[in-house]
Amino acid sequence: MTRTNTTDEFFIDAPPHRVYEALTDGKRIAEWWPGVRARGDTDRIAIRAPGFRRRASSVSFEARLDGHRPGEGVTWWLDRGELSGRAEWWFEAFKAGTIVHYYLDVERGKRGRARRISSAVRRHRWAVRRGLNALKDRLEGRG
Repeated sequence: MTRTNTTDEFFIDAPPHRVYEALTDGKRIAEWWPGVRARGDTDRIAIRAPGFRRRASSVSFEARLDGHRPGEGVTWWLDRGELSGRAEWWFEAFKAGTIVHYYLDVERGKRGRARRISSAVRRHRWAVRRGLNALKDRLEGRG
């Protein structure tokens, strides 16, 4: 199997513990992530986020949450969906806010369609960025 990894960084003008709470509460993710259908708790989440184009297929995955480090980070083990592997979040306090680091290390999942892994990763990253930008707006009082 072909593995790939990538990273993203975001700045949110809110303390790390607030970012951590939002990313680990599966029951509340749909409150801030636009168009997402989410369910879960602090141990497991299921996400279905809209595609990045009007006719693009949605991004769906289930993840087991592990490695909880309150205010510091969490690992999402992607075990159902188009991608399989780990998505690691860690938070770096910076001035009055948080630099959010997102590391994705995956291969095509068992439910992965015949499309290339690069396409699945690009769609996944787009969905995560859209969610994080909405969380940023909410935590900064703009959403």
